[in-house]
Amino acid sequence: MKNLITHIVLGLLGISMIACAPEVAQEDLIRDAVDIKLGQYRSNQIKQCRENALRDAEDYVDSLLVAISLERKLDTIPKPVKPVRPEMPVFKVKADSVVVDKLYKEEE
Repeated sequence: MKNLITHIVLGLLGISMIACAPEVAQEDLIRDAVDIKLGQYRSNQIKQCRENALRDAEDYVDSLLVAISLERKLDTIPKPVKPVRPEMPVFKVKADSVVVDKLYKEEE
């Protein structure tokens, strides 16, 4: 019985605290939502800007390295070894077994 009374008292106390909470205006909720969206937009823009800057820097450094290697005639990738050419196969010569008639027959 003692537990039931404490639960009831705690429940009423919780309800009274919720009822005494200050009311939130619609404009405040909208302003908070807009602030959250603006924060997300700013963080996305900063992230994209950083990615674009890194990509541009990579392209610039790559072009510098290519220009330096072309100037010095350095090839960073070695050419593969030329493959060995196989020997020519030996073809068997068959006897000619086809009889060919003359195109122009001599008249007798």
